[in-house]
Amino acid sequence: MCDKQRPSQAIMVDAVPIIDFSAYSLDRESPDPEGFQKLIDDVHQALTTIGFMYLKNFGVPAQKIKDAFSYSKEFFFLPLETKMKCVRPENTNHGYVQLEREGLNPDRPFKDLKEAFNLSTASDKMPFPDEELPEFRTSLSDLFESFVPLHNRVLEVMARGLNLEDPQYFVDRHKLIGTKHSQSTLRTLYYPSLANMEVKEDQVRCGEHTDYGGITLLFQDSQAGLEVRNVEDKWIPATPIEGTVVVNIGDLMQRWTSDKLIASKHRVMIPLDQIKRQQDRQSMAFFGHPDNEAVIECIDHSNKYSPTTGLAYINMRFAATYKDATKLQTY
Repeated sequence: MCDKQRPSQAIMVDAVPIIDFSAYSLDRESPDPEGFQKLIDDVHQALTTIGFMYLKNFGVPAQKIKDAFSYSKEFFFLPLETKMKCVRPENTNHGYVQLEREGLNPDRPFKDLKEAFNLSTASDKMPFPDEELPEFRTSLSDLFESFVPLHNRVLEVMARGLNLEDPQYFVDRHKLIGTKHSQSTLRTLYYPSLANMEVKEDQVRCGEHTDYGGITLLFQDSQAGLEVRNVEDKWIPATPIEGTVVVNIGDLMQRWTSDKLIASKHRVMIPLDQIKRQQDRQSMAFFGHPDNEAVIECIDHSNKYSPTTGLAYINMRFAATYKDATKLQTY
């Protein structure tokens, strides 16, 4: 993103912090009054210094996450011709993204060594391999529905940390998740084994980038690889920690908060260890985006960045990732 500034006042962070979300876990109907303010303060500290955090005790059932990972792997093991029947059209964000289709760092000469499948709406019209693997649709849809309330609770905690008058300010601009009026997406990712694959010079599994939208919820398998760049331009590992979800800020949220919250670059590199290069890797990300027509303007009324809308902004970012892409539509 060319217009984004990295805040100079941020404190150097050498590790992604781990934060206990139990005070507002999905298991609770309302916040724990004793632990809620500490949660707000911890989240605000993390998102204003590195823009990443691990959350534990968040309340999404572990079995739902496990099922989605399992059926996702089965999908990626299907023949390419079967997966291509579900390929992502150029004007929507739903469907299969084949190996070396994306280049999240446009400065790298070769595209990323990963596959993905995006679920952006619950519409029955969207393609799925239902005949070959009916559980795939069900598992992703169930997980999508579980992530929405967690996503909204994180947004509320963030709003409270920013001392916004309305703690539902961000949530109210994400009301249409799961409909054609929102680009919020659950993405399941697969990084194949490199044992029998030619890796080009300077090619990576996922190029350096910042996410596009509001916030991201990321689940990883046990294979390491994710790295985060802190404000001192040092790459630090975000090693998988069982029972946690990684949460990070997207570009649009940094813009929305006039650079108070940080959207840090991150990447997935190719392992140097030959044994690890032979192992595949999975992750699953829920990308929260403001509703298509939601107007995004600086919350401090500074006009540091010109107003935009959820859809206009993501179209601008997709144009850089998919060089031949047309604009996303609202159907």
